[in-house]
Amino acid sequence: MLEGSENSTREEFRGARVRVVGTDPDNPDEGRVFVWTKMGWFERVEGQSGGVSFIPVAQSENELHEFISRRDPSVDLVPLGGSYGKMVSEEFMEQSPAYSDSPEYSSEDPNQEDDQQYHQHDL
Repeated sequence: MLEGSENSTREEFRGARVRVVGTDPDNPDEGRVFVWTKMGWFERVEGQSGGVSFIPVAQSENELHEFISRRDPSVDLVPLGGSYGKMVSEEFMEQSPAYSDSPEYSSEDPNQEDDQQYHQHDL
């Protein structure tokens, strides 16, 4: 399981929890980086041009461990916090507008705007 998961860094964005873990806490850019959301686990992949994308890789922590074990069975996942964890969380939210805008994962009431528009027409 995740090393120190009870103390893992979690960032809150629009009511959605995002957790960032990696395989190399001393040099995260050299290891593999994963993001957990309510939609599952995503791997952060940096392209040759420097662009970042997030690829869905697993629906549960067990599936994630199976996925990474294929390449290296001895690898441990550790929470990545601080400025690096925050940067990855922000990248994920920027790359995944459907996630951050989804009413299911938002702390905002999706009907609030509709109600305001409806009431404006009643005046």
